[in-house]
Amino acid sequence: MERLERLEKLVKELYPECQWAKSDLELLKDITSDLVMSALEDRQNLKELHAALDRPEKMMEEDRRRAEKDREWMRKKWGEMAQRLGTLTEDIFAPGIPYLVKRLGYKIKKRMLDVEYKKDGRCNQYDAIVVAEDKAGKEVVFVAEVKSQLRAGHFEEFRKKLKNLPFYEPEYAGKIVPVLAAFKIPESLIAPANRRGVLLVRMGGEYLEPLNPEVLK
Repeated sequence: MERLERLEKLVKELYPECQWAKSDLELLKDITSDLVMSALEDRQNLKELHAALDRPEKMMEEDRRRAEKDREWMRKKWGEMAQRLGTLTEDIFAPGIPYLVKRLGYKIKKRMLDVEYKKDGRCNQYDAIVVAEDKAGKEVVFVAEVKSQLRAGHFEEFRKKLKNLPFYEPEYAGKIVPVLAAFKIPESLIAPANRRGVLLVRMGGEYLEPLNPEVLK
């Protein structure tokens, strides 16, 4: 709960445009509280079930059904929370990508959020696309994918999505800079990101900060 409250305070102070996300944070905290209470109740139900081994079969069956119903409710809430958290993360990170690109010394030409392409049976969604120019006037296309917590498997998933982008936008071919943004990025993933030329971004003192800006050189 404290981490969510710190996140709310950080977003409010560093990026006023995201203050409307407060209701989402409060909802997430409510869902988390419900999950904790459900888990405690489920644990108590299981204890009662074990203690009832010498009770009539009918009563034991009722206990089993009640425990399974509670577990099903909890699984549903976990799914809702995971989906809500993913949406909230995108809402916080994606709008900041263009500003980060500008701070890195690029001139913004075009910015797009939550871009979805459908063509010839293919379909891909991109959290943020920023078309920019470097100091030499060369066009660069920053394509960002937002995650709550970055994992090694995300590199390959993102690579496949990036491979499809020139299929929708041929003019982007050879200009793409991959960006993976997340609240939590393990230090062990920085070296793989450097090898793949992927810019890593996380929350920092200036709202968003790059972990490995050297990949842009």
